Amino acid sequence: MTRRNLGLARGIMVAGVVLALVACLGAPRADAAAAKRRTAAQKKSASTSESNVVLVRIGAETITRGDAQKRIDILPEQYRANYSTPEGRQQLVDRLVEERVWLAMAMKNGVAERPEVRQQLDQQRRDLLVRTYLNEVMSANPAPSDSEAQAYYQEHLADYRMPGTVTLSHIQARTEAEGKRLKQWARGKNDWAALVKRYSADKNTRETGGSLGTVTRDGVFASLGTQPALAESAFALGQGGIGGPYKTDKGWHVIRVDELKPESSRSFEQVRQVILRQLSSKRSQEFYQTRLDQARRSLGVKPDSAAIKGFVSQRKTAREMFNEAQALGAPEPRIEGYRKLLGEYPNSDVSPQAQFMVGFIYSEELKNYDEADKAFRELLRRYPKSELAGSAQWMVDHMRSEEAPPFDLSEADSSQVVPKPRGAAKGPSGKP
Repeated sequence: MTRRNLGLARGIMVAGVVLALVACLGAPRADAAAAKRRTAAQKKSASTSESNVVLVRIGAETITRGDAQKRIDILPEQYRANYSTPEGRQQLVDRLVEERVWLAMAMKNGVAERPEVRQQLDQQRRDLLVRTYLNEVMSANPAPSDSEAQAYYQEHLADYRMPGTVTLSHIQARTEAEGKRLKQWARGKNDWAALVKRYSADKNTRETGGSLGTVTRDGVFASLGTQPALAESAFALGQGGIGGPYKTDKGWHVIRVDELKPESSRSFEQVRQVILRQLSSKRSQEFYQTRLDQARRSLGVKPDSAAIKGFVSQRKTAREMFNEAQALGAPEPRIEGYRKLLGEYPNSDVSPQAQFMVGFIYSEELKNYDEADKAFRELLRRYPKSELAGSAQWMVDHMRSEEAPPFDLSEADSSQVVPKPRGAAKGPSGKP
């Protein structure tokens, strides 16, 4: 064999050894990856198998371990701990059984097909869809920034001004001369409270050092009423000042300014959160309206104004008008409500009752027997065949008499019951 052939053979042998080593080294790694995949698949399979374990059978339905775990998973975090113990999980299973049992019974008895139930389900579905989508739409509305709030604050500084206030006390004198003497004594070293207690004619403030409280320049005093001139005088004196006597409709007053706070403005930091809420609310309303207008245009909303006007302006029924009049509180509004019904529906099934109630309110509540007489006679003229005709005649004959038994109207103001006088003759059935 030549030297060249010998080198080629040696190279082939070396390459074979390298490939063998690579194969030997690579095989365990491939086997490890495959083993990991098999382990994951086995865990998943085991997890799926555990999830499908049936805890309870209810006819053809089942409650699985997965069903119970899903119910736990959707709970808020703070409530999940209630089901971390065997007792808690048992309670959950019991509740799921009760729920499924009653649901099955409801379905079996056709509850889901009832019109009112279907209506509620449709409404809840509609509300959920609208609320979910609208929340998504409104989440794109940016919150107002501090710089916007600061600009708003500067533009509306007048809204955040705090009026000046003065806290003062007084000695109420009987005459101007007495007031002048009291002022001189008060400006000396005399004790203010002692002067008030001994000399003030205002009995209500003697024991409180003559305190008149705190007022603004409007001068609305709790004990003296509105006295703007007195308040202005107090502001002019300044804190600690004693002045007077000042004349009011209550007498002469020597006053002492106990505290004076000048007009000021609330700082931006004090009102920052309020402004941000105002801006956020305004922006949300504008953002909502803009998105609503865009949605209306995209869907081609075309209202029929004539049809809408006809719908919104439709008349109330006589029964609705009667119920509305019946619900009004004071006598006069009820009479007006019944008369309005009679004007629009003179021949409805509740018109005789409305006419009777007009007379009854005049008679029994307002004691206006002349108007009551007119109302009852109107009923007899217009509705002579009504079941209330006898009651109306009874009222005409007896409402002014104290000897007649009182009329029982415990259920008369209703569209279902005909009023009868107490003590009326009873028929064979025992009923009036």
